[in-house]
Amino acid sequence: MIKTMQRTIAGAGQQIRQAFLGLVARGSGKSLQLKGLDNEVLQDVEVIQHVGFSSWIPEGSKVVIIPLGGKTSRAVIAGSTGAPVMVEVSEGETCIYDQFGHELRLTETGIKTNCDMHVGGNLTADGDVSDSKSSMHEMRDIYNEHTNGNTPPPTQKM
Repeated sequence: MIKTMQRTIAGAGQQIRQAFLGLVARGSGKSLQLKGLDNEVLQDVEVIQHVGFSSWIPEGSKVVIIPLGGKTSRAVIAGSTGAPVMVEVSEGETCIYDQFGHELRLTETGIKTNCDMHVGGNLTADGDVSDSKSSMHEMRDIYNEHTNGNTPPPTQKM
């Protein structure tokens, strides 16, 4: 009797699909067409992402597919890797990056980026702001003391 129950439970367990890996064939930011095991095609599989983060998973990326309730027709994507552009991070770092090679990296010493940044609002710094030539503080010092020939320095300081 116990062997019969074990076979019944094992048979039922085999009818429930477990999580598996697939490849992105095409799609958008919200749902994808995937190639699963043995080249099976899964249509309109929903991408589950954390609130506040949204990304477009490139074709050819490897994804983790979770069949909700064990049913392939109700599958969702819970993670991805293996995109054409991948960024390696050091211990403790976090990096947000895209497939164009832009990255915003949180490191032990601060935030680093390898691209131009556009700030749509105000930018406030408690420290100094610098470029490749000097800091804003140094530019103010030079301006405040400069003269043009025999004219006096500016009366309105920066």
